[in-house]
Amino acid sequence: MRTAVLKPIEVRLVSLIVLIALMAVAVAAEGASSRKRKGGAPRPAAASGKGAGRAESAPVREWGPYLDVAYELTYWEKGEIREWREKSEKELGEPLADYIASWSAKLADPAVGGNTLPEENRQPAYRERDYLRLAIAQTVDYLQSDSPESLNSAGQLLEKLKGKATMPEVAFWTGFVKALQALENHDAPQFVARVYDIWNNSVMYAEQGALAGPAARTASGKSVPFLYRNIVNLVVNRAIIDRKLSDVNALGPLFLMLKERDLEETAGEGKYLTTLVQRIAEDFAAPDSDRYRLNFTVAVIEARRLHRSAAAKLDSEGMSARTQQLFERSRLYYDYALAWASSRRSSGAASAIADYLDLSSFAIQRLADNQQAPAYRYFAALPGSDGSAAIRKAMDTFGELAASAAGDGKEAGYANRELYLKAMHRLWRAIMELSLWTGDFYLAQLNTATDQQGIFSVAAPLQSVLNAYLDFLAVRTGSGFPDVVPASACFGGAEAAEKLAYAYQKTYAYSTDSAGYNLWFLRRLQAAELYPLDPQGIAQTASILSRDGRYNLFLDYFLPLADRFKQSAAVKKWVAEEKSGSAALVRDYAASMDALLAALPGGGNGGQARHAGAQSAAALRQLREELQRKPDHPVHRLLKAFYVEEMGKTTPYTLLMNDANRLNPGL
Repeated sequence: MRTAVLKPIEVRLVSLIVLIALMAVAVAAEGASSRKRKGGAPRPAAASGKGAGRAESAPVREWGPYLDVAYELTYWEKGEIREWREKSEKELGEPLADYIASWSAKLADPAVGGNTLPEENRQPAYRERDYLRLAIAQTVDYLQSDSPESLNSAGQLLEKLKGKATMPEVAFWTGFVKALQALENHDAPQFVARVYDIWNNSVMYAEQGALAGPAARTASGKSVPFLYRNIVNLVVNRAIIDRKLSDVNALGPLFLMLKERDLEETAGEGKYLTTLVQRIAEDFAAPDSDRYRLNFTVAVIEARRLHRSAAAKLDSEGMSARTQQLFERSRLYYDYALAWASSRRSSGAASAIADYLDLSSFAIQRLADNQQAPAYRYFAALPGSDGSAAIRKAMDTFGELAASAAGDGKEAGYANRELYLKAMHRLWRAIMELSLWTGDFYLAQLNTATDQQGIFSVAAPLQSVLNAYLDFLAVRTGSGFPDVVPASACFGGAEAAEKLAYAYQKTYAYSTDSAGYNLWFLRRLQAAELYPLDPQGIAQTASILSRDGRYNLFLDYFLPLADRFKQSAAVKKWVAEEKSGSAALVRDYAASMDALLAALPGGGNGGQARHAGAQSAAALRQLREELQRKPDHPVHRLLKAFYVEEMGKTTPYTLLMNDANRLNPGL
């Protein structure tokens, strides 16, 4: 069953209010009557005879009155139309297929009435209503069965009525069938033209009739809100969601007009199409939209709907076939959104990519504890090639959008620079989070690996994804720290460097040279430079260096870091300006940092400094947890300020980053 935008998975039952005919006993006189039926099936009513003693007539048993109001169900889903058809066939005692076959034979017989004139001069033997009803029946059959023969037959019948195409009812069905044929042919220009035909030649005239009052509306036999619903469903669900028809953006203005119309959906119906129209109209002008591109907007709305469903299903039942299906469908519509964006540098593209990365991060967090993951291809591929490709694409998009960093953001599609920076920061964090969660996934496996093959099989992809993030950070901050890079990038870089250092520590024991050891030290030092507020991590590094007889590296690189942090003008300025409780913690730590590091194992200066460090350790651990949860924490600004200051100097760290061989001066 097709899943429409904003609709629940289960089939919705829509109440259908119809205008049906009352048949007289001897003459075919039709009158209007309104009857509500569960499931939407119209039902003819019995007509009362006139005069005393006259018996009530039997209910009419024919398809005609049902087909006259079929526009009230042609926006339904295929399964709902099938249900309506089956109920109606039981009530009428005649399958719709029999009705179609019977009337097709009648209307196709050239000998009816003994008329042998050429077809263009021949008078029809049946009413226009008979042709129209048969075309409607064939259209309903197509909507329920996807039979192209039924659709083409409907089109041929409506062609016979082209002389009456100025009548709104004929215009609606003619435009509707031709629009469906354009979908079959995947012809976007024709589809757009036919939808506008429906609007201009049917909807607008029907609206004028509705304005004339209830009498005119009843006489027209049309209920305008159902025409609105058909257009919404035809464009959004049938064209964009089902057929993936590209470039129907020219229909966007219709949705701005429909936003001002009343689709008259009841609470029982869920107001799905009404909500959809409102959301499309609002998203056209949203900061993270692609500015009135209908295809892109619909794809993003559907992707996000599936995104929410997939996340909820993953939480409720874990990695299952249904969960995987929802994740895959969400990714599919994110892919279409990117394909339909105005460019890879558009504001909408950045938003869609960030959404997809967030969805992947959400799933990867749960991989380590879910033994079913290998059974489902989508989840198994997330930390590997699929995830890496998504991260690379996101990094490329960020780089292209960053070309507008010096401007006001309008070149990239944003209303102002503030919205541009907000979107860029969100995209960066999505890249960073997915990189770190992928690293954590492999890190968990690295902790349980017991042999060389197992260690290298998980260390390699971990190193690949985290090195990519640190390279990304280095490129983007190589000449300063542009505003498009969020301050939290430093803390993310520190976490990536820590994980990398651990991976190199696990692998260098299996090497015959010092390259792995040098990389371990380089990443440990980088983690401390990006996040100096980590005495525990620094102490562990000192312990390893002392054990390995390389404590000179600690003295050469970590003690200068402590002195620079203590004397830093950027740190002092931040402490003076910051009013939160973090300022006092940072001030006290900066004042004692060099003494704390000198007191670490191998430093020969124990006692009082170590005691002071222990007192602040709990507070610093809590601070670290806050930084992980809060990308806008003020300490992130401190880390950025210190990093910018340090990268503008020539220090042992900056020299080492340019040449790791400095650790082997004798070689």
